[in-house]
Amino acid sequence: MRLLFVLLLTVFVAHAYAFEPLNTDDAATVGHEVHQIEAYFYAISANGTYDQVSDISPGEEFVGNGNARTLPITYTYGINEVTEASISASYYFVPTGSYEPMSNYVLGIKWRFMGDGNTGLNLAAKPTLTLPSSNNQQAAGLGNAATNYGINLIASYYWQDIDIHLNASYEREPYNHAYPVGGDSDLQRSNVYGVSIAPVWSIHPRLKLALDIGTATNTPTNAPTYLNGYVMMAGIYSPSPTWDLGVAYLVSGNNIADATTVSKSKRNGADRFEVGVTWRF
Repeated sequence: MRLLFVLLLTVFVAHAYAFEPLNTDDAATVGHEVHQIEAYFYAISANGTYDQVSDISPGEEFVGNGNARTLPITYTYGINEVTEASISASYYFVPTGSYEPMSNYVLGIKWRFMGDGNTGLNLAAKPTLTLPSSNNQQAAGLGNAATNYGINLIASYYWQDIDIHLNASYEREPYNHAYPVGGDSDLQRSNVYGVSIAPVWSIHPRLKLALDIGTATNTPTNAPTYLNGYVMMAGIYSPSPTWDLGVAYLVSGNNIADATTVSKSKRNGADRFEVGVTWRF
């Protein structure tokens, strides 16, 4: 009952996440006075010596010493046809400890300043604000015990049967230096840059397949490379115009080559499986 209450509270408070189940966001907005709820379950399995950030999307990072099981939920509201506001949070089933399981509260505003959201070239900007986690949550890798902020610049081009989305992001990620970050007491980088690209193919009126590739700053200074990379395969099935069912599998590592190797011990990153739903009303 407590979990149900927390989830309902999160949904009805007021997308800082990407175009679920992708990491890369698209320039489209939900529409004037449209509500949207995204709920996706993540299973993150760490690999290698360094437990690096498992993905790049703001509010979805887990930087810990092991695996994670989490349910991120995002509520989005269309202020007008070109602007949407969102709030999101993540409920962690694993890891657990002397801290609240809910973390990563992210507020976002997306403004599409070019395009109609359906055809041709579209451009958008999405600033985000991540509220501080507790010191114990930071130590467990569930977020930073300081206010983080950032911006994502989005370009999308829509054809009839394929869309291509490009993201370039920056996030300022300060933290409480008196506590470790995910069990790592070494200095963490606070300026995080990322780029990604995601082609999405419409192979059926109700089915889309996507490839999502990206790289971003490795926040641990003891990581073997300055950048990490990821590759994701995803599918989106839409049984109706108001519902999407999504599934995705992501691998990450020191670079794209390491992320795609068959040897998990060489990836030094994480694998992530996610499945969930998007509902618009």
